[in-house]
Amino acid sequence: MNTKTFAAQYVFTNEGLPIKNGAVTINETTGEILEIKPLTKEIFSTEFHNGIIVPGFVNTHCHLELCHLKDKVQNANSLLDFLVQMFKLSQNVYDESLTKSWDNFMYETGVSVVGDISNTPDTANVKKNSKIRYINFVELLGSTTERCQKDKIQYQNVREKFLTANQNPDEIIACPHAPYSVSPELFYTINLLNGENKKMISIHNQESFDENLLYKNHSGGFVERFPMNLTSIPATGKTSLQSVNLQDYQRVIFVHNIYSSDEDLDFAKSFYKEPYFVICPKSNIILEKKMLEVNKLISRDLPICIGTDSLSSNDSLSMIDELKVFSKSFPHLPITEIIKFATLNGAKALGVSSEFGTLSKGKTPGIVLIENVDFQEFKLTKESRARRLK
Repeated sequence: MNTKTFAAQYVFTNEGLPIKNGAVTINETTGEILEIKPLTKEIFSTEFHNGIIVPGFVNTHCHLELCHLKDKVQNANSLLDFLVQMFKLSQNVYDESLTKSWDNFMYETGVSVVGDISNTPDTANVKKNSKIRYINFVELLGSTTERCQKDKIQYQNVREKFLTANQNPDEIIACPHAPYSVSPELFYTINLLNGENKKMISIHNQESFDENLLYKNHSGGFVERFPMNLTSIPATGKTSLQSVNLQDYQRVIFVHNIYSSDEDLDFAKSFYKEPYFVICPKSNIILEKKMLEVNKLISRDLPICIGTDSLSSNDSLSMIDELKVFSKSFPHLPITEIIKFATLNGAKALGVSSEFGTLSKGKTPGIVLIENVDFQEFKLTKESRARRLK
């Protein structure tokens, strides 16, 4: 058996304290971890690196199919501005070569798993040949009975194409786009499409202040500007998070959460079995100039995950860039916790923590090096970058 050992100033296993001058030995053919320990002496075929070794990243929220929309949305000063433009861009042509390039970019910069929003079957060929593990969330949106029927057909088409691309059938999941774009009838339809597969579901949540106004009293920007009939969305007198019921699912992945209040988070904590909260730092700041204060989640022991969102609302699919923005926004958080958000927490949310998220003997999570770390302050820097070792 061919083995290889990677060593660095620190190894973050996510299973205990960082290992100073640590080393990870793998089966070079399969990538399986064979041993992790402090490096006391040079081992044959050891590669020494300057930085931190971590497990492969888990990008918990991405829209790979939108890579062709990079730089197409201009001067969006809010989520609503962005959405109005996106409806007009819906006829832009998917670019498979560009998508493949970004898939490869994510892999080479350390991403091992992606929770991917897949509203079309366009990405099937790329995923079939990708080294990344994709969990596919097929988003449905609409407010009329006619649209519900159309979405059912669309979901079946996407599912069939993804199955031929060797995607796990349990990881092709119908899910609602967002509370402001899904009627009660469509929520019901989504549950029927998933059948007994209720392990997890994803939903864009409270990315706009106007989303809460829509549910509270049918007022605000969505009523005034959103290019979709919203009369079937009920005015509940509550926020959107407290109005939508996804309690049948074991894990509910709430994405963005910029305008989630203390009361919303308390509700999620008590109402749902396993709620996860994804923050997409760069996209949140680009579109709404803010993101959820993470201390609200930490104080409630609500797990935080990291996503890149799409190239229609971001300039890259780089997880290390997201972590640098996150670290700068919340400098009090230790780097060990931030790495967990981008690895272990995402793996748990997506149901793949038995294989990914930690550096553990017997696992193949991917071996990633983070370089240009400030070891005096133990923080990421502007120059920090990530690259795959295995």
